Parts: sequence; structure tokens; C-alpha cells
Amino acid sequence: SREECTAERPRSNIPQQALVLLNDPVFVEAARAFGERIVRENKDDTARLEWAFREVLTRKPRAKETTILAKLLETQKARYQKDEVAAKTLISTGASPPPTDLKPVELAAWTTVGRAILNLYETTARF
Repeated sequence: SREECTAERPRSNIPQQALVLLNDPVFVEAARAFGERIVRENKDDTARLEWAFREVLTRKPRAKETTILAKLLETQKARYQKDEVAAKTLISTGASPPPTDLKPVELAAWTTVGRAILNLYETTARF
């Protein structure tokens, strides 16, 4: 009847949405490409985290966000250091081949960080 207008998209953060954004091969491949850009754009991890946040959310990360993502990065590097096959499996997800000039462990860790940033509600909702 066109008597009503919705100016704001309703909030949707159901578990299925998060699972799709984290596990669908297209999103994993996109996160890998983002992880590759993160590694190539900056030399140290702190600058990389800030750059990634600014690239996706157009703002600097808060101190707590930096701490959480830095811890995630550390745990993922340790995880993939112990299991390089898992790192290679992750970065091989999707249609495009993974880069051969980056270490699989580092790229897999940054892919995981990229997945986390790309899966934030702030990223998917765009206020």
C-alpha cells in the first residue's frame, strides 16, 4: 500500500549468517585475498592490524580490538606453525591459486584475522 517506509535494515546476526560468512568457500577465498593484501601493504603486525581495520571499517581500531586481534593472530600463527598442512589447506580454498611468494603459515594466520574482521557486524551492516 506504500503507506510505510523502512529506512533502516533490520539487524540480523543469526548463527547461520555467521557460519556462512566464516565458512563459505567464496568468503574464505575473499579473506585470503584480503590477508594477502594485509601482508603486502605493511611490514609489522601492528601496522598491518591498523591498516586492515581502516581498509574495512574506515576507522582506527580501539585498543581492545587491537589486543583481541593481536592475540588471535598469535594463536593462529602458533596453530599453523604446528600444522602447516592445515595452513596450506586453508589458503588453497577457492578457485584462485594461493600466492607462492608468501609463507603459508603467515598467510593462513592473516586469512583468519581477515575472516574475523570481515565477519564483524559493523562490517556486514554498514551503518
